[in-house]
Amino acid sequence: MENAIKFLTSHFDTIITVCVTVLGFIITYLMTRKNFKDEVKKNKLALNTENIKSLPYDICQLMHHMTQNNSDNILNIVNEMREIFNKVIAYGSSKAISIAVHMQSLNYKGVNSQEEKFELMVTYSLLITQIKFDLSSEIISPESYFEITLNDYGNGDTRKICKKLINKVVEELDLYKKFKVDE
Repeated sequence: MENAIKFLTSHFDTIITVCVTVLGFIITYLMTRKNFKDEVKKNKLALNTENIKSLPYDICQLMHHMTQNNSDNILNIVNEMREIFNKVIAYGSSKAISIAVHMQSLNYKGVNSQEEKFELMVTYSLLITQIKFDLSSEIISPESYFEITLNDYGNGDTRKICKKLINKVVEELDLYKKFKVDE
C-alpha cells in the first residue's frame, strides 16, 4: 500500500496529464459527433428550402391560370397542381401538407357553390402564406393575393366571405394564429 501511494505521488503529474488527455479526446469526439449531426440537419434544411423556394410563385401562377376561363387550360392546371402537391408533400412542413390535404379534399368533394370556390382560393392563399413563413419566418396576410388580384376586394361581400373563410380554415387546420385576419 505504501508503495502504491509513493508511486502515485511521484507520478501524479503524469497521471493528471493522461486523464486530461483522455477526457479531452472524449469531449472532442462528442463535440465532433454533435457538429456532424447539426451539419447534416443544416444541409437537409438547405435542400428543402432550395426545393420549395419557388412554390409560392408557382401557386400564384396556378391560381392565375385557374381564374382564366379557358377550358383548354384544364389539363395544364391539373398537371401544375399535381406537381405543386408533390413538392409540398416531399419537402413541405407538416402544416403545409395539412393545407394541401385540405385543398385536395375540397377538390375531390367538388366545388359547386360560390363559397366553396372562395374556400378553395383561400386555401391556396394560406398555402402560400405557410410556405413563405416556412422559408423566411415572415408572415404575409393570406388576404394579399385577393387584394392584388380582385378589383372589388376592398369593398363588398367578397372581403367578408374571404376573411371568415381564412379564419375558419386557420382554426380547422390548427395553423399559426397570426395567419388569422381581423373581421
